[in-house]
Amino acid sequence: MEQQDYPGLYQAADNASIRAQSRYLLTVKAHIAMLIFGAVLATVPNPSKILLLVNAIIFFAALAISVFLANKKLEADWYSTRAVAESVKTSTWRYMMCAEPYPASKQIVEANSAFGTLLSDILKSNNGISNQFSGEDCASEQISATMKANRTKSLKERKTLYLTERIDDQRKWYADKTRYNQQRSRLFFWLLIACQSMAVLLVVSRVAFPNWEIWPTEVFVVVAGSVTTWVQLKRFEANAASYSLAAHEISLIQTKIDKSNTDSDFSNFVQDTENAFSREHTQWVAKVQH
Repeated sequence: MEQQDYPGLYQAADNASIRAQSRYLLTVKAHIAMLIFGAVLATVPNPSKILLLVNAIIFFAALAISVFLANKKLEADWYSTRAVAESVKTSTWRYMMCAEPYPASKQIVEANSAFGTLLSDILKSNNGISNQFSGEDCASEQISATMKANRTKSLKERKTLYLTERIDDQRKWYADKTRYNQQRSRLFFWLLIACQSMAVLLVVSRVAFPNWEIWPTEVFVVVAGSVTTWVQLKRFEANAASYSLAAHEISLIQTKIDKSNTDSDFSNFVQDTENAFSREHTQWVAKVQH
């Protein structure tokens, strides 16, 4: 399944989420960069009036960004659009796999109508994010030819498709994210230790060399604080544990697919699997409400 094979609402929400996440993280990075740059300028001995003015502007800009981030709009846009994208995606797979509420016993017209109604309900429940959608995404059809073709496949073909395109894809995504977050957790841990060690070293060195004019202790303190902020924002360690658990859970789910020998059994299997996957977008909804 390519992105263009999913409903237009999914494409719109997914792209909007990516843009909102990029804007949010870029804003946080800009805030951190300004604080560090301001701390560096503050270490300059005998600064000129122009330098002092520039430094004041930088800290004022950092303050303005802090206030902007505090209202959580960028963060809310990111979480809201991601929650919608994941909700539509799981419903799309239910539709294609003939799982409830779109069982194989339903005529295609009925299934299409039920799916369209669900998309309308999702959009109505999240009408505040519609301004995040691009015109190009909104022009895409809601039930693609690929979705319709997958729905008409035999049970065996649908099982194979679901296993390779949905279950294996999700498991790989969680496994990759687990490794990524574990690596980043170790990297930023040692970076934090290095910055704090440098700050301590400079404080001690200042006692031995009191006449030295430049002591960038504050720079390393600010960098250490920035690293802590970034780690708290990205939640590397917590995410690694969560994603690892999800990957193992998906592996266990996969072992049950061979027992789905009828449309009804497979429908129940897909429902259980999608409910497990739905925990991800349920967490996004919880973050929005928080």
